[in-house]
Amino acid sequence: MRRRLAVAVLLFGFAAGAYLAGGFVRFARDVALLTTPPETARADGIVVLTGGEQRLKQGIELLRNGDGQRLLISGVNRGTSAKALARTTGTDHALFDCCVDLDYEALNTIGNAEMTTRWARQHGFHRLLLVTSDYHIPRSLLEMADVPDAPEIVPYPVSPDKLWRPDGWPTRLGLRLLATEYAKVLAVKARVAWHHVVSQEREHRVAGREDAQASFK
Repeated sequence: MRRRLAVAVLLFGFAAGAYLAGGFVRFARDVALLTTPPETARADGIVVLTGGEQRLKQGIELLRNGDGQRLLISGVNRGTSAKALARTTGTDHALFDCCVDLDYEALNTIGNAEMTTRWARQHGFHRLLLVTSDYHIPRSLLEMADVPDAPEIVPYPVSPDKLWRPDGWPTRLGLRLLATEYAKVLAVKARVAWHHVVSQEREHRVAGREDAQASFK
């Protein structure tokens, strides 16, 4: 009996390991295949999730090109001002004063998704360009999709210089980033699935109570 249990546990471990390894390979492949949308893919607004100067510069460039009416920079450090960001990115202060909004509330990707949706509602935006690092795109889309009434999101990936080698394979740092991000994606999927199960259970309970009340009338 113990041998059978040990063999079953071992087989389960191999199967789980193979599933996770295969999932990671698919995740890394999907990230590597991400491309920027065509020039015609304009949107109402542009959102940059903080985390690198490349993201900021790309978002501002899109704003300058007229690919969106306004730009939201989400997850800004409270000690960072609009003037500092304008100076860092070499942007005219007038552009920041006119068309750039800073979000100091978001502390993580969940907060980014919530604040982005709130910002879109305030301005009546229905379609947004989302600028963030390529490896961060899958998790960002999952979090956005989990927010009620979220706007349509068009991903605009930015590839960090240290993530990929010239031959297209990830660097050592890139592998670590991809592995860490893959684990976070799995955690988000598990959380979303659990919330869905809990929500369905609550709906069934409410429906059951209503049916019971109706039967007594």
